[in-house]
Amino acid sequence: MNIKKIKVYHIFWIVAVIMLIIGLFNPDSTVDINVHDTYFVIANYHLAIVLFLFYTLNGLGYWLVQYVFKKHLIKLLTIIHSVILLGSFLLYWIVFFYNPRTYTNTNFPLLDDYQSINVVLVSEILLILFIATPIYIINVLIGIFRRDKLNKF
Repeated sequence: MNIKKIKVYHIFWIVAVIMLIIGLFNPDSTVDINVHDTYFVIANYHLAIVLFLFYTLNGLGYWLVQYVFKKHLIKLLTIIHSVILLGSFLLYWIVFFYNPRTYTNTNFPLLDDYQSINVVLVSEILLILFIATPIYIINVLIGIFRRDKLNKF
């Protein structure tokens, strides 16, 4: 496959499938997010399903605008949205695998050393909710209501 034929929605769908595979690979583990004195414990399986749907719907939105409505998207907004979403996916796994505290076991079961992962997760969620999602909505709406059509030549 030629690299120029890969569209942004292909990348979102590939990441969605990767997220689903990761969630199905280890369904019994959980993600613990500590915000001040509140713990959010989410099963990997449920988180993988939600993220799979999120990335699939983002790819579907881009696909609908480009192939069903045959309209242009704003390239800069598409790049910003894609870098934030795909970059957050990569950043989480980089922090997860290169954090030396991830693999340390303690004798005290209530002590966890996941603060760097928690900070990354909360930062990514805020970045996605308040920056990437409005950019995506604006880009898709501008694409739908634009007057010019895509040229297939």
